Formats: sequence, structure tokens, C-alpha cells
Amino acid sequence: MRRRAAAAAIEEIAPDVAGLQEVRPLQRKYLQRRLRPYGWLSKGRAKLKGRGEHCPVLYRRDRLEVERWDVRWYAPDQPDRIATIAHFGAFSVLNTHLAERSAPARDHSVAALLAWLRESAGPWVVMGDLNATPADASVQALLAAGLRDALSGLPADGAGAATGHEWTGKTDGRRIDHILVSPGIEVVDASIVRSRPFGRLPSDHWPVVARLRVGAAELRS
Repeated sequence: MRRRAAAAAIEEIAPDVAGLQEVRPLQRKYLQRRLRPYGWLSKGRAKLKGRGEHCPVLYRRDRLEVERWDVRWYAPDQPDRIATIAHFGAFSVLNTHLAERSAPARDHSVAALLAWLRESAGPWVVMGDLNATPADASVQALLAAGLRDALSGLPADGAGAATGHEWTGKTDGRRIDHILVSPGIEVVDASIVRSRPFGRLPSDHWPVVARLRVGAAELRS
């Protein structure tokens, strides 16, 4: 089953902190059972508590301690696209999933996102499915604000760049999934992981993985 492959892919990467998108309540319950070393920070985006898509932040309980966390809606009167924000002391994480079909909606969300980042000194790790490449205006705004692209060595679109593959397994195409870091975080290395546990695609997106250095500590996300 795909959920087994998804859990196995996360276990294989063994991140210290991770951001997932489009996680439904039943999927969340299964992954929480399977990924026991991880704490899970999330709320559903639907108006009914816990329903709808989650954008969870997972973290290794034996390595990290949460100071505080929250889920924010880009449009409070219409709980739709969301961001999960977690503060771990030495660094903070924002995980999100931006609108797929509307560039103006993405631009609005990025403006709100940047305002949220300014509320805390950071340093910050911003991760998620931004439904935009580094060449698009919304990601350009994040980079112009001082965030750095962990996968800056890859093109925005082309050979070996695809992150979303729509269940085809393709590797060429648009790079729409990102790990971005603020000053104070060093990118040691980063890659797109294309493993297929049990011969199955674990998702319709390939995971982006980065090894980061925060002060003297290394972090895998």
C-alpha cells in the first residue's frame, strides 16, 4: 500500500525535522502509529476541527524540544491554505502548501508568510510545496527577502529538477517543492530523493532533503 511506502520513505530519510503536505486525518493517524520517534504538530485546514488537509511538522523527540507552535490560515475567514509554524529554540520552521492555480493567491500568501517570519528573529527553515519554481514571482519574493534556496545548484525547470511528478515518476520538469533557509543556517548539502520503497511511489512529489548546520549542530530536514 502507498501509505506503507510513504512511511518507509520517511524512515529511510530519517529527518530530524520534516514538513509534509496534503495529509488527511486517516493518513495522519497511520503515519503517527508508524513513525513513533516523531512528535507531530498539525491542525486540519477545514472549519471542522481536525478535518481536511494537514501540513504537519514532524520532529525527533529525542533531539528537539518544541518551545511553541501554531497553525495559521492565510485567509482567516476562509480556512484554506495554511502554514504550520514551530519554534525549537535554536531555529524555527514554517511548513506550508501554497495555492496551485492562482499566482495572486500565492503572492498574497507569501506576503503574509514574510510578515510571520519577521515576528521572530529566527533563524528560519521554510519548507513546503509552493506550487512555484524559483523563477516565479512568489519564490522570488522569498529569495529577495533574504531566504536562500537549499537546492540552488539545480535549475528551476528542466533535466533532473522535477519535484512534483503527478504519479508518473518523471525526474525532468518543474521544481516546486523547496527548503529555504535564512541567514544563520548553513546548507551542507541538499538533494531530491527518488527512492521507491517496496517498488512503489510514496507520493506524487519527490521529497527534498537538506543537511543543515545551525550553530555547531547539524540538522537533517
